[in-house]
Amino acid sequence: MILLRILLLIVFSPLLLLGKLLGFGRQDIAYLPEDHPEMKKAFAQAQASLPEFRIALASPAPDMANFAIKVRFPVEGGSEHCWVGSLETRGSGFVGKFANDPDGLDGLPLGSVVDVSEEVISDWAYSRSGVYCGHFTTRVLLPRMSKRMRAQVAAIYGWKEASA
Repeated sequence: MILLRILLLIVFSPLLLLGKLLGFGRQDIAYLPEDHPEMKKAFAQAQASLPEFRIALASPAPDMANFAIKVRFPVEGGSEHCWVGSLETRGSGFVGKFANDPDGLDGLPLGSVVDVSEEVISDWAYSRSGVYCGHFTTRVLLPRMSKRMRAQVAAIYGWKEASA
C-alpha cells in the first residue's frame, strides 16, 4: 500500500499543491499499484514512444514546453516514481532536476540533479499549445479520480475529460 501511495503522490505532486490551494483532500487522489495491468501497459506505452519524446525534446516547436520524464527509483520495499524536468539528453539517457520532492530518496530534494537511463523511465510529458502529450499513467488514473479532481486535472492538462 505504501508503494501505491508513493506512486500517486509522484504522479500528482504538481497537482497536490494546487489541490490543497483549491480545497481538494486526499480522498480526491486515485491509487493503483505499479503492477496493475493498466499501469504496466501505461509504462510500456511510455517506453515504446520515447523516440517521439526525444525528437520533440531535441527540436521543440515554438508551442512546446514543460518537458518532463517520470523515473522509477528503487527504494526500500519497492520503487518511487518521480517527475524530472529541466531535461537535457546525455548519451542514451537524460540529465535533469527533480520536479517534485521525493519521499523515499534521502538527500535528493526537489531540484536535485539526476542522471537517468532510458530503461527506468515510466512516463513522459510535454505540452503543445497548452495541451499535454504523454502522461500515460495519469490517463490510467483519471477515471479513478473523484469527479472534481478529474475535471481539475483535465483542465490543467488541456484535455477533454472524456477523451484524456
